[in-house]
Amino acid sequence: MLGKSPFETPQSPRIKVPEDAEVVFVSDMFVEDYVGGAELTSEAIISSSPLKVFKLHSQHVNMETLEQGHSKYWIFGNFSAMNLDLVPTIVSNMNYSILEYDYKFCRYRSPEKHESETGSPCDCKEDIHGKIISAFYYGAKSLWWMSEKQMGLYHEMYPFLAERENTVLSSVFDDAFFYSIKILRERYKDQEKNGWLVLGSNSWIKGADLAEEWCKDNDKQYEVVWNLKYEELLEKLAQSEGFVYLPKGNDTCPRMVIEAKLLGCDLHLNDFVQHKDEIWFDTEDMFDTEAYLYAARERFWNAILATMNYIPTISGYTTTLDCIKHKYPFEASIKSMLGFCQEVIVVDGGSEDGTYEKLKDLAKEDERIKVSLVLRDWEDKR
Repeated sequence: MLGKSPFETPQSPRIKVPEDAEVVFVSDMFVEDYVGGAELTSEAIISSSPLKVFKLHSQHVNMETLEQGHSKYWIFGNFSAMNLDLVPTIVSNMNYSILEYDYKFCRYRSPEKHESETGSPCDCKEDIHGKIISAFYYGAKSLWWMSEKQMGLYHEMYPFLAERENTVLSSVFDDAFFYSIKILRERYKDQEKNGWLVLGSNSWIKGADLAEEWCKDNDKQYEVVWNLKYEELLEKLAQSEGFVYLPKGNDTCPRMVIEAKLLGCDLHLNDFVQHKDEIWFDTEDMFDTEAYLYAARERFWNAILATMNYIPTISGYTTTLDCIKHKYPFEASIKSMLGFCQEVIVVDGGSEDGTYEKLKDLAKEDERIKVSLVLRDWEDKR
């Protein structure tokens, strides 16, 4: 449930947001803590960032870290350990986006699990928790979803969220993954595939018992996989005939389903696998699926940069040689470049008419002008 921190300790360490960080990425856990689907997607996004990203555990979001990072751009992934009393401060003072992996308006992060646990349909939409979450999402510069159905359900409950910038991102993978699946497909292309895989899990929503039951009812040879290293899991998928996954509640974009498809497995899924009918996935053309997934990282960061009104720093460069003697307007030229450059690098080739001295004077007047002297033998054949 939201509010239960997996990191809670009697005395949490004091965390400082680095001054040189440009983006603060908030999550309950990162891959260093736990290798799960959301954590792998977050890491693929973070590692591809063109900006300097600082990872901040959600339990360490407080007034102090918010103040330290008030000039940064914030991205909130899973944040169940964050104090929701901070939401008004964040909405009022911070620039941020939200990457929604599940259904955090619900205290159980799943309406289906809520009903299973309480015996009553989820009513979180109407209580203070749901209202805080919806206000938090409405205050975001952009909202990122794992599937079209997930986004649709949120918009059905909170129509005003459709006014924000909404993008379906899906699960995100890194370069190492795309390289691995190409190697595995080549390695096992001539090998007969055998058996079905079931994801072992104690989590009710993953529906491991339903998957096993389906395998038995359909006389499928199967193996339940538990706690495998990621590389070992991909290796097994590459050799398996199929993968069955029957979650008991909405699973927005389960990575293992995508991995199984890209490695050539037959799939048996139910409608709780929310991305299964999306055009990029529901196709026989593997290239379309890979291309969509490969572009996700760039699509995400290009949009974030645009949202941040990010302006890249530009360095100008020019060379000089005896400009005074040749009556070249070098001073005006350099100053004009300062109108759109954050710095101007000037390399003088050994002026003997006072040009270099004048350049040094200009550099003293404006620290954005950087002057270097590179002596050359202008009589050389080269």
